[in-house]
This record gives sequence, structure tokens and C-alpha cells, in this order.
Amino acid sequence: MRIPLTLSARPALLLSLLLGACAGGPPQRSSVNPNDPSLRRGEALVRHGAGSDALSPVAPAPAVQDLGAQAGFGRAWTSSSVRASVYLFNNYQEARVAEDWLKAHVPEGLRGAGTVNGDLLVWATADATDEAGRAILENLIGSFAGEE
Repeated sequence: MRIPLTLSARPALLLSLLLGACAGGPPQRSSVNPNDPSLRRGEALVRHGAGSDALSPVAPAPAVQDLGAQAGFGRAWTSSSVRASVYLFNNYQEARVAEDWLKAHVPEGLRGAGTVNGDLLVWATADATDEAGRAILENLIGSFAGEE
């Protein structure tokens, strides 16, 4: 499901990303391959947060380009409604801006949770009535936050 940025949110997100880019931060990534160490770290954190639950690959939601990320991947839990997306940004600040936007725009009927770990953002959702999903979200966010 693609979550479009509202017209009022787009300028704010764009301005924040531009300010971050002009602030003299780390150089922009020219291209990211699936074996990028940050993406591999993100995959390991998702696996850790999933425990023994089975996961299947899915497209990140929202799409990588909709958040201004460099790359990303998604995973869905086969035992619940949980769906997680991991995004790679140029730096922590860009990831934080995207996290704030996602938290302010959780689709109706879903529970959303996210956190930033370096240049990675994990964003996960579950049906609002899925109590098992709520516990999975907590474990996943704890894994990314370093609460192993």
C-alpha cells in the first residue's frame, strides 16, 4: 500500500531533507547495492526482533522513493499482521525526519512504531486489534534500539 505524502507534508519533508543535505553532513551515497553493510545490519536486526517467527519478503511500505531513502526492504510476519520496512538514509537526521512523518501519518486501523539506528529507519505496522502484533512491534523496535 503506497502512502502518498499530503501536499502540506511534502514541502516540510523536502525542506528538512534539503537542509540536512546542505548542512555539510556525510557525502551522498551514489548507489546502494543489496549487500550494503547497513542493509545487512538492518536484516540482522529484523531477524533478531522476529525471534523464531517466520518472515516473508515484501516491498517496503511506503516505497523507498516516497520517503527519500537510498534503499530499503520489507518483511511480513506469517503469524500476524505485522509488516516491517527498513530504510537506508544518508544520515541519522534524514532518517529521523522520515520517522517523524511516518508517526504522524499512521493509516487508520493500524498501529505504527518506528525507530532510527544510525542511518537506518525501521517502520512497522500491525492491525490495531492484533495484540500478538503489538508484542512483535515492541520486540522489533527494541531490537533496533539496542534493547536485546
